[in-house]
Parts: sequence; C-alpha cells; structure tokens
Amino acid sequence: MKNIRYYIIGVIAVMLLAACSSARKSVLSTAPKSEVSVWNAGECVVARANTSLSVSKGKNIAVGGTLRMKRDDVIQLNLTYIFGIQVGTLEITQDSILVLSRTTRQYALFGYEELSALMGQEITFDTMQGIFWGEDAGFRVNGLKWEYASFSEMKDGRRMPDKYAITFSRSGTDFAMSLKLSDLKYESGWSVRTGFNRTGYERLSVGQVVKIISLLVGG
Repeated sequence: MKNIRYYIIGVIAVMLLAACSSARKSVLSTAPKSEVSVWNAGECVVARANTSLSVSKGKNIAVGGTLRMKRDDVIQLNLTYIFGIQVGTLEITQDSILVLSRTTRQYALFGYEELSALMGQEITFDTMQGIFWGEDAGFRVNGLKWEYASFSEMKDGRRMPDKYAITFSRSGTDFAMSLKLSDLKYESGWSVRTGFNRTGYERLSVGQVVKIISLLVGG
C-alpha cells in the first residue's frame, strides 16, 4: 500500500477493530460493572480530534478532525486534512458501523451480527458507546492494548477521556495509535448522520478491510 491516501481507511479501521476487541473483553469480563451512567440520553459532546498512527516499518500519518457524540444515538469521528477537507469518517450508530474514505471513494458498512462473527463474541452499540464515553477500564490482550491516557473535566464536573491510546506489538510488528481530544464541550445542532452518494463509492467487505489493516501494519 504505497499511496498514503489508503492509510485513511486503514487508520479508522484499526480504531474500529481495536474498539471491538475492547468491547469483546468487556463482554467476557467477570468483574462487576455499574449499570448506572453519569451521562443522559440525548446529551451531545463535541471535540477537536488529532489522530496519529506510527508503524515499526517507518509508516506514519497524522490528521486532524472532530469527534461528535450523541448519547444513545451516534458516535462520529471525522478526519480532516489541512484547510478542513474531510477525508474519512468512522460512524457508529445503534444499527451499524460505517467506515468511509472520501479520498479513495470507498466505504464499509457493518452490522453488529457481522462484527460479532468476526470477533467471535457479541458486539453491541452499548459496549462500543461505553468505550468512547470513558466507561470501560481499558484492556490488554494478544499484544493489543487499549487505554485512556488522560481525562478532561467538563464544565459540570463530569470527566471525559481526552486521549485514547492503542498499541500493538507481536511477531515483529509494532504500531501505536492515539486519538487526542481538545476543546471538549456540550453542543448540539450538528448532523447526526454522515451523508454521501453511495453510487459513486466502492463498498468493501470485511475481508477487504482486514486486508487493508494487514498491509498498513505489516508492510
């Protein structure tokens, strides 16, 4: 994968599958977990986002963007280049997960049953939401580590993760990915669904997305 444009879909796919791995561990964990959240349905949080990925073979990419979340509805990470040109989106809703690369005009749309089959365990919107809203304790499994590196305090005293760190090291392959958030605030009024003309895009299968990830981190 020589063209850096293809890194965009790789970056958001790596984050998706790492989050799914964390969700899988959460489901398997026997530790008690509170069913009461400090967040209320319909609350909206937005932040500036900076995503970086570095790989042992010298590949790296850093892009800006925004993270927007509406509680019990959607998690939307938009990646942008300089001048605010949108290049990719990871959108998680109650029904499905969208991985979109505007630079390569490709997208993948996964249902939770498909993702659950891929991960070998049930994946739901609630477990994915818990990860992004700071309600998961982080994990380490099979060389993959996901953790909250730091938190910010919102204006009402509640805390939200402002840096997510994902690392992988196994069999000579290493990568480190971070999602740093700034200007965290409550804000509504943004479009809660990503719009694009699907007839002008190629739809990728799960296998194709996994292949892109393998090329990205393996050479």
